[in-house]
Amino acid sequence: MIPLFEVATLFVDMCQAVTDESIIGRAQRAGKIQVRYWNIRDYAGNKHNRVDDCTYGGGRGMLMQAAPIYRCWQAVCQASGERPYVVFPSPQGKVFTQQKAVELSRRPRLLFLCGHYEGVDQRVLDEIVDEELSLGDFVPTGGEIAAMAVADAVCRLVPGVLSDAACFQEESHWDGLLEYPQYSRPEVWHGRAVPPELLTGDHAKVERWRRKQSLLRTRERRPELYGNLDLSSKADQKLLAELEQDLTRPVLPQPVECRPARQDDLDAMLVIAAQAQAFLASCKVDQWQDGYPERRHFQVDLDRGECFVLTCEGTLGAFFVLSSRPEPSYNSISDGKWSREEPYAVLHRCAVAEQWRGAGLADRMIAECGQLALSQGLGWLRVDTHKKNKAMQGLLRRNGFQYRGNITVTVNGGHDPRRVAYEKRLKPL
Repeated sequence: MIPLFEVATLFVDMCQAVTDESIIGRAQRAGKIQVRYWNIRDYAGNKHNRVDDCTYGGGRGMLMQAAPIYRCWQAVCQASGERPYVVFPSPQGKVFTQQKAVELSRRPRLLFLCGHYEGVDQRVLDEIVDEELSLGDFVPTGGEIAAMAVADAVCRLVPGVLSDAACFQEESHWDGLLEYPQYSRPEVWHGRAVPPELLTGDHAKVERWRRKQSLLRTRERRPELYGNLDLSSKADQKLLAELEQDLTRPVLPQPVECRPARQDDLDAMLVIAAQAQAFLASCKVDQWQDGYPERRHFQVDLDRGECFVLTCEGTLGAFFVLSSRPEPSYNSISDGKWSREEPYAVLHRCAVAEQWRGAGLADRMIAECGQLALSQGLGWLRVDTHKKNKAMQGLLRRNGFQYRGNITVTVNGGHDPRRVAYEKRLKPL
């Protein structure tokens, strides 16, 4: 049996403009649902098709009369030989929710009664209405807009209207949570980057990130919903612990600007490099501990046009070097191999200011590297790091890089030259 949605209104064209378009319109044409309209004026019972009158007791405005609405309702019942479930959109009704939409979607026949003017004679409401629903604590000019909103939310839950149940089961309110944020191409837009977890291709990581973001959004925006959630599972408890840790991290100002480094950036870059050297030393990582990198290294990068910086509110927050020149040390790789012998870009010297560590600026740096490499016609991004530099390795894996093997670099005497190599296949814009 095809579900039937009916609308009793004074403004049929207004409602049809909504339901005959987009997904609901396609569902009607495909025979998944039926939508039928009834003009209450057709049941006015007078030559002027008047359906309103003054209110008893005085007051401003006109009230829709009971008789025309009742006759319209009778015609609806006679058309199919059964009584529909009648919904009356009203600011005095219970607030409409996703759970109510699910409940109504299981009914084979619904009639939406749209009031107008100052309202509807209470007697006909008492006689025929099964439920009053409200969109919130506000008053529109009539019930049509509210009726269409409710009808749309209900219709899309009917099997076959959407291509897959997942289309609505992952949305806000389905399971008591608000929906996670979503992104499309390009990877960086107006200085704002797509979260790196969504670029890994790892479905488990993506689902975990989405669940975490839903929890965060619900807690921040709808605490009354959050308080009703069952978060006792081990997986949710771990996510909650991570959220608490995330809240202690610095908030990265948006948008972030990426630009070529200038000569007057050198001093700030050297300060950040010194901070990175101290951090690596505290982690007992034998990298950047032999006087490298120095001003002369960055000067060469500047002269070649390969050095870039990221600024936060005008302050230099990170730097990186991106080269399209083949890296000689990558020619000899052990315990693995590169995916393909194609032109690639290499991420070299890079660091983030200590004040922005943990704020996502490193992830943004990786995203900018990918965009720059693609703009140069390069489909692969390669990088190497010290085998003990777990922070950098975690950053790379989080951003979709794959371990490819080991290489050896040139360093000063007494320092470990062994490095682990990673690469990432970049997706075209």
